[in-house]
Amino acid sequence: MAGNTVIEREVKLETPIGLALPDLRHLVGGTVRLPEEHLVTQYFDTTDRRIWQQRMTLRHRGTGDGGDGTWTLKLPHTSEGEALQRTEVTWSGPSHEIPADASNLLRGVVRREPLRQLTTLKTTRRRLMLHDNQEHELAELDDDLVLVVGGPRDGARFRQVELELRDRTWSGDRVLRLLERAGARVETQQKLAKAIHLPEPPLSRDHPIDHRSSLADVVRVSLRSGLDRLVAHDWQLRLAFPEPKARDIHQARVATRRLRSDLKSFGAVLDPFWLRHVRSDLKWLGGALGQLRDLDVLSDGLSDPPLAVRQRLAVQRVQAARQLAEILAGARYLDLLDRLHAAAELLPLAATTDDDADRPAAEAMPPLVAARWRAVRKQVRRAGPDPSAAQLHRIRIKSKQLRYAAEAASPVIGKPARRLASAAEHLQTVLGKHHDAVTAEAWLREEWIGDGSIGTPFVVTPSVSFEVGRLVAEVRRRQRRTRRDWPDELADLRKPKLRRWFHRH
Repeated sequence: MAGNTVIEREVKLETPIGLALPDLRHLVGGTVRLPEEHLVTQYFDTTDRRIWQQRMTLRHRGTGDGGDGTWTLKLPHTSEGEALQRTEVTWSGPSHEIPADASNLLRGVVRREPLRQLTTLKTTRRRLMLHDNQEHELAELDDDLVLVVGGPRDGARFRQVELELRDRTWSGDRVLRLLERAGARVETQQKLAKAIHLPEPPLSRDHPIDHRSSLADVVRVSLRSGLDRLVAHDWQLRLAFPEPKARDIHQARVATRRLRSDLKSFGAVLDPFWLRHVRSDLKWLGGALGQLRDLDVLSDGLSDPPLAVRQRLAVQRVQAARQLAEILAGARYLDLLDRLHAAAELLPLAATTDDDADRPAAEAMPPLVAARWRAVRKQVRRAGPDPSAAQLHRIRIKSKQLRYAAEAASPVIGKPARRLASAAEHLQTVLGKHHDAVTAEAWLREEWIGDGSIGTPFVVTPSVSFEVGRLVAEVRRRQRRTRRDWPDELADLRKPKLRRWFHRH
């Protein structure tokens, strides 16, 4: 993704328009008055504020003279004390044309919704550079007098002072305390929020449900939460391409799998045609994310692999990342996000199940979770006393579906559902370790022991063969250890007390 990326650290202060700022020279080595600026800033978003809901802003800033300005996408912030830390991605260009790279970065967030101008801010900025005794820059103090042009607060004026920290070792605490004593007040509200009365989006993406909710409420929350999780990591994947971060790969895959599992649990009340297509697309997306995730797990799970193994993993990850980038740029993926968004607004209920969807969730959820428990039990019985790796993997999948169903029920049922979800997660985790070890052995054998090296730039030397043999022995030990441990987790999951609530509601 082209564009200049910088990290900004600043403290914002709400300041009365008529307040005289104190002299700060005695708190630092010195100050330098910089030229005053006159800025014209335009903010853009969709009608339903999709960019803002991701805790981001997209703006164009110039001087109003008709020349090119700077497009800036501000990404979600973290806090370091009173300072907000934000990543900014910037592009040069005119205000009438959003840069293609910015549009691509926001594609999963905005999708096919047009961006429109929300408001314009005309700002007079008085600037003061703070430096230490060695003339090293500590911070820039920007004193902004803002006029709102357009939008619901057209004509409003406000003042905001920003202390932009340039030196990471300097906190600016003494300067901030003096400004507060003078009458300024530290705040976190952004200019856009002040200009059009935008509420801050919640830090948590969870949506409230409780024992009074209906089954339809639970289904709707599942869709909204899953879509939120997926979109929250979509733009982070795009920002990091061609080397997406392992965390974002994992979380996007989890969101995809959880959605698919929840839709299976709630399938009885949803339109079967819609359900079939959406679950199929989620499986397709999860497969692409899974290729990358499996390589990351494999890389993390091999102890001190030789350079040739690390290089091959890196090459395969680049290839898998390229395939994922193509998927995220395609219409099928955007259609999936749009279907999930539309369904969360208006549930695609099966024609004959309106009454079922309106049932209290406290009554409807226990049978749905019980069905997921029976699926685990059935898979265990089929596997017998000495299950194959494939059978253990199927048990793992069923235990994960049980966990997700119990977690969906937790806001309604409370502690009993949380306990069941925890027990299912423990079983899923130990079987996941077994599956990871099986996958690692299969990859090592295919790539290095069989004919996988033919036609590749990698040479399997005797020393590499020895190291690969060591790694195979290591992952086989891991398989034996998890085979020994998983029956204990299954025994905990089988305890009748975890399922008594199935029959109480």
